[in-house]
Amino acid sequence: MRTDRVYTIIMVGVLGLALFLRLHYLLTGTIEPLEWDQLNYTKLALQLLDTGVYAYRDTEPNTLVTPGLPMFLTFMFAVFGHDPVEPTLMLIRYVQCFLPLIAVWFLYKTGARLFHPAAGVLTALMAAVYPSYVWSSSLILTEVLFLTVLSVFLYVQVCIMEENRTVHHLTGGGLLGLLVLIRPNALPLAVVPYLFLWYRNRKLPIRQGLLGLAVFAAVMSPWWVRNWLTFHQFIPIARGEAGNPFLGGTDPYFRGTIDWSSIPEQGQFAEGLRRLRAGLAEDPVLWIGWFTIGKFKVFFETLWVGPYPFAVPEWYFALLKKLHFFIVYSGLVIMPALALRGKRSYGYLTLSLGIFWGIHQIFIPVDRYLYGMLPFLMLGTAGALTGIWRLAADKGSLIQLREKGFS
Repeated sequence: MRTDRVYTIIMVGVLGLALFLRLHYLLTGTIEPLEWDQLNYTKLALQLLDTGVYAYRDTEPNTLVTPGLPMFLTFMFAVFGHDPVEPTLMLIRYVQCFLPLIAVWFLYKTGARLFHPAAGVLTALMAAVYPSYVWSSSLILTEVLFLTVLSVFLYVQVCIMEENRTVHHLTGGGLLGLLVLIRPNALPLAVVPYLFLWYRNRKLPIRQGLLGLAVFAAVMSPWWVRNWLTFHQFIPIARGEAGNPFLGGTDPYFRGTIDWSSIPEQGQFAEGLRRLRAGLAEDPVLWIGWFTIGKFKVFFETLWVGPYPFAVPEWYFALLKKLHFFIVYSGLVIMPALALRGKRSYGYLTLSLGIFWGIHQIFIPVDRYLYGMLPFLMLGTAGALTGIWRLAADKGSLIQLREKGFS
């Protein structure tokens, strides 16, 4: 049997496991009550259907959040009804059990391209069982949509670096637009493959890059036009929402030093800057420590899993916790070490992870934000493990040949 066919058969099993775990939790686990972000996204979609007003946490139009998830919810409510709303919400959760199969498959494809098909399978298996990825399918949040599009986007970026074909630039531009409409923090990832192409060739694919930019603009244009017609100004992504998490990130170690009641929403970003400048001047050790090691611990040492641990056997979740720390700390050590040794695949993953991490370090640290960083760590860890296994296998084969007198 051909080797590639063997890996495809294995991946069928991995995809089946991913689907089973998500459906099993949805049918037997605890569904989180519709509150906070889940409630706000749902209310936005219902309001858009009923009144035509796109507004997050308000009844007047705003651009606090980009429309990726809200438009998905609006489409589902329009097609399947929203009176009552819960049956369609449950259907959305079921859809979100199937969407991650796309992510799992493309993480396999990306790992296979960067390293070896075995690394792709190992990455896919990690994504299939990782608790945050399983639990998030039951939530009305951006995570599942984001991970699905991000995984395809990463694969296309690798194709850009390896083949530099026009079709990949066009596809990458479209996928980047979708990503930004779901979560704007993905935008800086656009430069990564072009940096590697420039480093390798000492020139940039200007024509292909501009074509990708044109597709990106086409995907974003309905949002831009809506903002222009509503607010009579160009608002490329969102406006206002970032002030809240930025200000929240200026409370070292969550000591409750921010008086939220005295700060108007439109002044939160400016207040965050003031607090940051004052903090660095008055106690630089505390503030530098918080913006480096302190936030690092929040991101990487806690798991965003909600009630998931109570829905699975204790021994199984203990294994998942070990998997989490293995992925995180192995990836954080191995990826930059091998990137510095000139390994391009690890360089790509390290730079992409660094961009994501750097963006989130500015804002309030929440374990939920690790969600989008994990694919890079999973790919890097799987690549290293596969490399070690192949090296050991090759060494074993060489020893056998020598023993048989073929040296």
